[in-house]
Amino acid sequence: MATKVQRGAIVRKNDNGTLEWVDGSRTYIGSATLPSGKVITKRFRRNGFDEDEVAERWLKWQGRKGLDEDEAEESYYKEEDMANDKTRNCPFSGTECTATCPVFSIENQACAVMLGGVGLYNMSVNLMKLDASEPIEMVALAVGELGSTLSASQPAKAVEPKPAKPKEPTVADGLAAFLDGKTFLSFVNLHGKAVMGQYAKFCKANGFPAAKETELISKVAASYPELKRVTKMGGSVFEAA
Repeated sequence: MATKVQRGAIVRKNDNGTLEWVDGSRTYIGSATLPSGKVITKRFRRNGFDEDEVAERWLKWQGRKGLDEDEAEESYYKEEDMANDKTRNCPFSGTECTATCPVFSIENQACAVMLGGVGLYNMSVNLMKLDASEPIEMVALAVGELGSTLSASQPAKAVEPKPAKPKEPTVADGLAAFLDGKTFLSFVNLHGKAVMGQYAKFCKANGFPAAKETELISKVAASYPELKRVTKMGGSVFEAA
């Protein structure tokens, strides 16, 4: 039976093969086992940060009827060429727009420079709506007089007690919630970047502030003595102790 050389961190696995992530890129390598026992592979490209969508395409490819080696090779080159045509590198780092880039915002799952540009554009649009012919002091005086007039014309209201401010979730709360119900098997053979991707998506969906990747990796390692951290592919990979 033919075997496949592992070239990345395993992010998905089933009885028919594995899906591996190539560190520092949007490339994933999926495998499938033919009825003859031969293992074939195909590359998949991630759009944005949606790893689940890549897994769905991998499973759909595995389940195709009449899958053979020639078809896998043809699909491999076709999808790789299409993905390369769409690839755009960051003008600052020269790499793809992923969490490995220093200007990528993990909390917002987007380029921080792009988000800043959108904010500056919105500010410039709103500034254009101000009347430049009125001195700012006159505007402030008019607002102050309007507030005094409204206060004098309104009857005094009874002071109502303010409701207690709800407790804001903390980073520790988010880490505990992310690990709740998981065993060490959930992290075996996973790269730290893959774990960070799942954790960031969980925090965004549930309103938790996200910890840094180093803090997350340390927390996982400390929570499961059955795991050991191995330095691979520019980061940490969890293996069974």
